[in-house]
Amino acid sequence: MTHDTSSLPERDLPPGRHRQLKEHVMREIRQAQAEDRKTTRGRRWSRPVVVGPVIAAALALAVITGVTVTGTDGGSGSGSSTPAGKDGKATYAFAPMINADTKGGAAALLDRVATVAAQSPADDVRDDQFVYIRSLVAYATMSDDVGAELEPLHEREVWRSVDGTRPGLTREPGDEFSDGRELEPAPAPGEPGYETSTHYRRLQTLPTDADAMLKWLRSQGDESGEERNLDQDAFVLVGDLLHESLMPPDVSAAFFRAAAKIPGVVVVPDAVNAEGRHGVAVARYDSYNPGVRDELIFDKKTLELIGVRNVATKAIGKIEAGQVLGTTAVLQRAVVDAKGKRP
Repeated sequence: MTHDTSSLPERDLPPGRHRQLKEHVMREIRQAQAEDRKTTRGRRWSRPVVVGPVIAAALALAVITGVTVTGTDGGSGSGSSTPAGKDGKATYAFAPMINADTKGGAAALLDRVATVAAQSPADDVRDDQFVYIRSLVAYATMSDDVGAELEPLHEREVWRSVDGTRPGLTREPGDEFSDGRELEPAPAPGEPGYETSTHYRRLQTLPTDADAMLKWLRSQGDESGEERNLDQDAFVLVGDLLHESLMPPDVSAAFFRAAAKIPGVVVVPDAVNAEGRHGVAVARYDSYNPGVRDELIFDKKTLELIGVRNVATKAIGKIEAGQVLGTTAVLQRAVVDAKGKRP
């Protein structure tokens, strides 16, 4: 049986992913993505595809090569049922002693982060302007001879319309469009899709109370999903929204205080972002991908969000415990007068 992949969309995968995956792995990845959208993860928000495809590819290779995959941490948040990974130097690509590197206190840390966020000055922005975010990113690619391997670190730039009415722009090395990829304007209020818009004006309308924010976060999954985990959906959505946007201070604080109420969140005292900066992270063992931990990394002094990463917590096929599967570092946030213009 043959599979025609020529008509399948490439926009959901990081640049270069298609060149480096074998055809049989691609089929497994695309099937996992389709199932992910329909039932399992239940997320309607747009984010770089990192963990799902990598784990799907690893499992595909495990079947092909006869590797047995065992064990699960079930999203408990403790990782206690998974052995600690090997020791070594903490880098942007490796987390030593994974599963033995966490402690409690996430709620207290997030409360401190929220207090700092609430005290940040509000940005004075106009509807005709654009939010500019520059990040350093790397996502894992998969091959049957090497396994999972982080692609080279590279910069990603995003321009988003403040009020969502104007097309935005993304620029990333390896993109098929030489001048970047245009982002469609957001739906108008009342139109389908408006509720999941992430432009600044829409974010200003979100709850500022922690309980109301948590309720809103848990309501954002696809209700048709049969195996949703509302806590996992909420935790990942916090990172999705905070990482690549400009957030009103009171809304940002509500996000962090809501995250403090999510069960299973732990502290990683030493986490490294894509830029190589050491920070402190809050993390949750992924309920949908046993063997993966999702982390939000903060500067230890300023408590500013400096990155997001996904780490393998157990060996799966050729993926090593402690191997970073996706990593980002926020380099710059600003408001500019036109898309394509830098601060």
